[in-house]
Amino acid sequence: MTEPVKKIPSRGRLFKLFTDLGPYFRKQFSTESLFFFDCLEICVDPEKEPEEREFYGWWINLKKDDSAFIYERFDGIYNTEGEWVVESLNKENKAQTDKSFKLFVDRLASLIDTETGLQLKAIEDKLVEV
Repeated sequence: MTEPVKKIPSRGRLFKLFTDLGPYFRKQFSTESLFFFDCLEICVDPEKEPEEREFYGWWINLKKDDSAFIYERFDGIYNTEGEWVVESLNKENKAQTDKSFKLFVDRLASLIDTETGLQLKAIEDKLVEV
């Protein structure tokens, strides 16, 4: 017996599901076909005032095609202007961001599988290690 094909949720339903994952989903930077997630993992200088702080972390752009959800991951720094800039991370910071990313992507893959029956796949690796 074949497993029934799941219907892909609407954009609004996907936004709700992604929001429920936690603080990673950024609806304001997402569109009809692109979903943006990020994580401010490591504060560069915790002694600075909150509005002057920068963070090391990761972000992904997620797109759906006919057979899967495909993401592209980036590492870098979230600057005081509120923008992500691709930057190589030292080994310690890279290890910490990789750990948080793995926890997130496992949850995202499970959600996508449960709700759509599709897989989560990475496109070519853009990560650089220092």
